[in-house]
Amino acid sequence: MNDNSNKVDYEQFIPRESGFIFKFVKKEGQFIHTFIEGKLIEKIGLIPESVVGNTLFEFLPAEQAVRKEVFYEIAWNGENINYEGCVGDTHYLAILNPIRRNAKTVEVIGTAIDITKEKKREKQIQQMEKLSVVGELAAGIAHEIRNPLTSLKGFAKIVKESVDKEDLVGYLDIMLDEMDRINQIVNEFMFIAKPNEHVHFQPTNINKLLQSCILLMEPQANLKSIKIESNLESELFLNCDQNQIKQVLINLLQNAIEATDDRGHHIEVTLKEACEKDILILIKDKGCGISDKRHKRLFEPFYSTKEKGTGLGLITCKRIIDLHQGSIDIKSKQGEGTTITLNLPRYCNADHTLLRQVVSS
Repeated sequence: MNDNSNKVDYEQFIPRESGFIFKFVKKEGQFIHTFIEGKLIEKIGLIPESVVGNTLFEFLPAEQAVRKEVFYEIAWNGENINYEGCVGDTHYLAILNPIRRNAKTVEVIGTAIDITKEKKREKQIQQMEKLSVVGELAAGIAHEIRNPLTSLKGFAKIVKESVDKEDLVGYLDIMLDEMDRINQIVNEFMFIAKPNEHVHFQPTNINKLLQSCILLMEPQANLKSIKIESNLESELFLNCDQNQIKQVLINLLQNAIEATDDRGHHIEVTLKEACEKDILILIKDKGCGISDKRHKRLFEPFYSTKEKGTGLGLITCKRIIDLHQGSIDIKSKQGEGTTITLNLPRYCNADHTLLRQVVSS
């Protein structure tokens, strides 16, 4: 066989700034890495010295090493192969290219490229598709629910006015409260279905809005001997829908209060300027926290960590923040508490749609 046909243009394997290139050979039944270079190495927590001269099992968890060794074996047998991997929050695409001489593989060149942004965008689109299904369902059944609900509520009020027995009045009050709850759930469905129809942007003193939300939630916090401490920078203004942002803040404060069981603990609310264009709102509690398994599903429709939750509260909050072209980040550790960070631009273009944000992000 002509050796010239086996020459490899190594330039084609050099990844972008966000990747790395590596090589390995097989010796005595083990895959030994002979080279690694690129900026993505540090991002995933590795250094060249820990990789070169070692097998997968010497620098990766055993489960990951076993999985990748299968791909290494396929490449060593002469096949080009692609696979995706993940280290922490970093996703990457790896490409293995065997170099063969005289019908035998002499080494394998691998290229890894950071695809974290692409994965994030894919997840956002999947989230939108789920929301679209929920929206179609909501739009289709909302009126069918509301019509009989309105009748039931009206008749219950009439019956309540003509009933003298206190125990029956109590039952009717419970019925009316439950009807209000059903109506609230329907409203949440309708907002998810057509959020843009409910947005009214106007200049808002976010300090006063936060203070009013804290004042509203303090009685509930006091029942559990929880203090809400605020650290608010003075006179920060935000172009937003006051009612929607208030709904988000009340929902998040409610979650923090419910998660904080120990008496005497406090909830911290911080408002500060992130830069000239953005503001940050942080709500921190020392409650029960959220497990890693549950954390990954927080913004899924109908998923709730509460026993009687509908799974629409957080997703409605995210929908509102998305419409304001901001972001919501939740960091939590089970048994230690949760910190929620809202990042909101001061000047929001009300004409932006969620779809446009996802596609351009």
